[in-house]
Amino acid sequence: MSEICIPESCSAWVCYRTPYSSSYTRLIQHNAPLRLSSLQELPTEGGFVVMPFVVSPECPLLFIEPDEVTTFPLDHPSHLPTPQPVVTDEAAQREHYAPAFAACKRALQEGRVEKVVLSRRLGVETKLCKAQAFFLRACQLRPASFVALWHTEATGWWLVATPEPLLVGEHGHWRTVALAGTLPVEEHTVPRWNGKNRQEQALVADFIAQQLSGMAENVIQSEPHTLRSGNVQHICTDFSFSLPTPDLVPALLQRLHPTPAVCGVPRDEAMHTILEAEPTPRRYYSGFCGPLGLQGETSLYVSLRCMSFTHSSATLYAGGGILPESLLEEEWEETQRKLLTMALCLGATL
Repeated sequence: MSEICIPESCSAWVCYRTPYSSSYTRLIQHNAPLRLSSLQELPTEGGFVVMPFVVSPECPLLFIEPDEVTTFPLDHPSHLPTPQPVVTDEAAQREHYAPAFAACKRALQEGRVEKVVLSRRLGVETKLCKAQAFFLRACQLRPASFVALWHTEATGWWLVATPEPLLVGEHGHWRTVALAGTLPVEEHTVPRWNGKNRQEQALVADFIAQQLSGMAENVIQSEPHTLRSGNVQHICTDFSFSLPTPDLVPALLQRLHPTPAVCGVPRDEAMHTILEAEPTPRRYYSGFCGPLGLQGETSLYVSLRCMSFTHSSATLYAGGGILPESLLEEEWEETQRKLLTMALCLGATL
């Protein structure tokens, strides 16, 4: 597998690959990135965005303005090593998940929310080979995903391999998606989406249509269709549109983030429920990342299927939409399937 070089002197470092690309881009910034307090402050071009779920002093919104931008071809090996079992903190996380799930169900039953997304994390002990190897493995395993690896002093190391665009565009043409509902992939089998999954995805599609209204022009909305993402699949609705001016991008991002796919409906009450119920902060999970107006390209993706890591451990993140009919064990298993995606990037199996 090809080697990715990281200069020791840089303050911020990013590698990213857009879906189906045969090359990746490396960004290096020698000075510290911009730390912003809100999306309203976001520049409209010339950098890479690292947005947390909620901006805080501990998890700032960063805008990396690279001093060096280099593109490299991807070189994949013919075979990947067989995933190995690892030590995790699954038992402890199960204990945390049950009361958090119960709190979400109460909010639904009391009519405070129509949908709320509950996330969890999984700690994995791992012998860290070079972080670049995780990135290259994710590129090979997830060809249809946006894959990004970044490191800054403020964030540490993060790897994202996500299927969900938040805002992608060039030359004034933009697109986003409403992606929700999850089923395991069964080869040569047409997915049978139940009412819960269809309702969950419809809430996301309705939200995005509302946020685009009055700001975007020439909006075209597709019919829902199935999108495969690794070992799971989702219902997806595509939106394409134009904006009168690129200066509207920060305002549109503020409208869109966080979508019901990672938060819930209504957004403010769902956010309150999440912050009360989840035992640990999401940090950069379910935020978004990607180049913004960088060499004419904007590819901002929701930070799903992601993990943070150090030299000896990784923390994997996943979530699922909770509706009144949701069942604890089914939702746990859904997050387990999603966590497996990133575990495989570590060369691990759960």
